[in-house]
Amino acid sequence: MTKRLHTFLAAATMMALVAGCNSSNQNNDKQETAMNSELKAFDVQKDFADNGFTFFTKNLVLCCGDSTESNAMTIGWGGIGNYLGHERPAVTVYVAPARYTYEFMERHPRFTIMEFDDPEVWKYMGKYSGRDGDKAAALGLHVAYTEHGTPYYEEAKTVIECETMTAWHQTEQDFRNATPKEWYDGFEAGIHTVYIGEVIEAWKRIKN
Repeated sequence: MTKRLHTFLAAATMMALVAGCNSSNQNNDKQETAMNSELKAFDVQKDFADNGFTFFTKNLVLCCGDSTESNAMTIGWGGIGNYLGHERPAVTVYVAPARYTYEFMERHPRFTIMEFDDPEVWKYMGKYSGRDGDKAAALGLHVAYTEHGTPYYEEAKTVIECETMTAWHQTEQDFRNATPKEWYDGFEAGIHTVYIGEVIEAWKRIKN
């Protein structure tokens, strides 16, 4: 083996070690940030500061299941408001029937909506299916459960827990103008089911 090849291999090894250290340091930094803050309950009616018209454009993550099974996915649609004049606020989310999370939304009564500082979370959650592996484990996320047994991830900066009040499976006959007709043209995952959830708890991360 020539001296030049020895030098090349040594340099390549060093670069790999540095890259590994940088990745490890980044993960450690994220974990340290989470350790230096905690999720605290807040009243969404009094202290929810986001614009309701743009909140669901922030690449949120929807998670549904219980302590025996759960799955999460990135969502880009939704709404915040009131339903049936109920005292508690409500949120609306949409899940296409081809998505793995759809099965969980149909089986379980509650779900969580989460916001993350790390964009890699929603990018990964939106790119890969839970049918092919544990997405939370792949991202190094830690699953926790509310007092109702609803799953969420400890690394989230905002968690909103909801209990499904009603759901309906849209059909083409429900479309009243050209917008949904044009959007769903060629969309293979199917027409989204609409879920309206009553907000029963909410938490946001507070630095210690």
